[in-house]
Amino acid sequence: MREPHRDHRPQGTPDRRPRVVRALAAALAALALTAPSACSSLIGLPSSGTIRAFSPVEKQTRRVYTSPAGPTDDDQPEGIVEGFFNAMPAGVQSDGYRVAREYLTSSAADTWRGDDSAIVYDGAPSFVRKTIPLASSASTGSIIVEAEMNVIGRLDEYGLFTPTDAEDPVTMSFTMSKVDGQWRISGLDDGVAVSSADFEQAFRQVSVYRVDAPGRHLVPDVRWFSWRNWRTQAVRAVLSDGISWLGDAVKDLGTEKVALAVNTVPIESNVPHVQLGRGFLGLGDDERALIVHLIRLTLGDGVDSASLKVTVDGNDYSNIDGDVGLDTQQPSVGIYTLTDGRIVSLGSSSPLRVGETKGFDDALGFAFSANGGAVLRADGVAECLKADASSCGVMFGGARLSSIASGLDGEIWAVAADGRSLYVSREGVSRRLTPAWLADGVIRSVSVSSEGARLALAMGDGGVRLTGIVRDDDQTPAALAERSTQVSRRRGVTMVTFYNDLNLVYATSPVDGNGRSTEQQAFRQIVPGPDTVQRLPDTAVVALASGQIALYRRLAVLDDLGIVRSVSGSLDGSWSIADSQVTALGAQ
Repeated sequence: MREPHRDHRPQGTPDRRPRVVRALAAALAALALTAPSACSSLIGLPSSGTIRAFSPVEKQTRRVYTSPAGPTDDDQPEGIVEGFFNAMPAGVQSDGYRVAREYLTSSAADTWRGDDSAIVYDGAPSFVRKTIPLASSASTGSIIVEAEMNVIGRLDEYGLFTPTDAEDPVTMSFTMSKVDGQWRISGLDDGVAVSSADFEQAFRQVSVYRVDAPGRHLVPDVRWFSWRNWRTQAVRAVLSDGISWLGDAVKDLGTEKVALAVNTVPIESNVPHVQLGRGFLGLGDDERALIVHLIRLTLGDGVDSASLKVTVDGNDYSNIDGDVGLDTQQPSVGIYTLTDGRIVSLGSSSPLRVGETKGFDDALGFAFSANGGAVLRADGVAECLKADASSCGVMFGGARLSSIASGLDGEIWAVAADGRSLYVSREGVSRRLTPAWLADGVIRSVSVSSEGARLALAMGDGGVRLTGIVRDDDQTPAALAERSTQVSRRRGVTMVTFYNDLNLVYATSPVDGNGRSTEQQAFRQIVPGPDTVQRLPDTAVVALASGQIALYRRLAVLDDLGIVRSVSGSLDGSWSIADSQVTALGAQ
């Protein structure tokens, strides 16, 4: 369940808001199903039958190839640096920095490594010439050009995106020297700078598929690789041990001695050809089959039937993954509301009553599935609900909580009232988990991904983070990964939900710290990746949920008037009313 609409009045002040508004100021929960989802997008499509949900990367095939010009005679230093900026996206995308290196001296061109990292900036940089002291420049005639820009994120050498706080501009310095009377860049840092407008033209989003620790579900590890050689980088990523923020949440494939035999993944008759080294032969049959399957899914954008050729010393291992049984379908996800003591399913265009509760008019949050769920009562205690909506007792020993959420197979997650720890209950087993990386942060709300291996956390004023969920063989959460990764630095986020396996939607509170109405913002993004503004209805939204209504994946919101609205497809469409007079909104 997401963060409730908080009461920010001074302690002891009577609550004079109408009762219906207090009852409707509720948070929500999103409960992931058992089936993993390997292929998703913002396009809401039926997930059953022969229809497949499209992957976001399929939208990236409409690329615009750029052909930047090289330097012209007598360009001034500022013009040389600006031309270099214009040439860098093409270097990432297609030409391997052929044109970009024309703006460098020969020694700089030989040593500069553009693929080491990338910064992503918004807007247009400004280029300013700086003076070098005469003692430093007398013998070389060098000057400095500084490029100032607003950076919104960075890519490391492994393609992992991390957002930055763009409140302060970032400055890059370029040392300029004359070569045969023409200015060239002689000193610069490794890595490239790409505008947000060029980002998806230069870099391709790739879901590098891994397997959760129990070996049952696929886990998409989102990376951004250069378009010109993304397949090579993607295979290398599959063969790596994963990324630190997932930690023990994913299975170690024992690929330390497995590598590409050649430094490329060529396309032969429209089929990627992956040539692996002999270390592959040292693995067991099951491990080899799983690695081939994960490479197939990664290069095929989540399609387990994608064509692939894998060879070792000329011997063909392309079809050894035929018996790997990992599910790649996007799961069906239901949405439920708590309405005047009734639990209602919004799984179709006609809301269906599921069961009666004992009231909970002032519920702070709600999580429900076909197997039951929980209500966060007005006193901050979670009460268990059976499938027929009858009570099955108090949860977590009566601990006071600030929000609840649902997770894999009907498990219930909760945030402690102080925001310093989490509770989880699965099939009668309850545990308290404290993130080792939390430091001084405070958790506001959480959302569990569909496969159950990733946890998104709204961190008060600290944005949104992702961490891994480490599970026992019976799927019970045992711990959280030792590290996390920042996916958003937006301030004031209180509500967060996985729209599907790759996309996260989150929103800020409609009130500020003093209880006054404030401008509400919402965003969506492939995580980790750059964010995009998500439009909300023209009302104060107090809860978010995602799921399926009438076979279409939808984002649902609850406003402070007690109305549930939903939007599907690209999430830029029109909001339609799904239910009214709602106390709390929940998703299966």
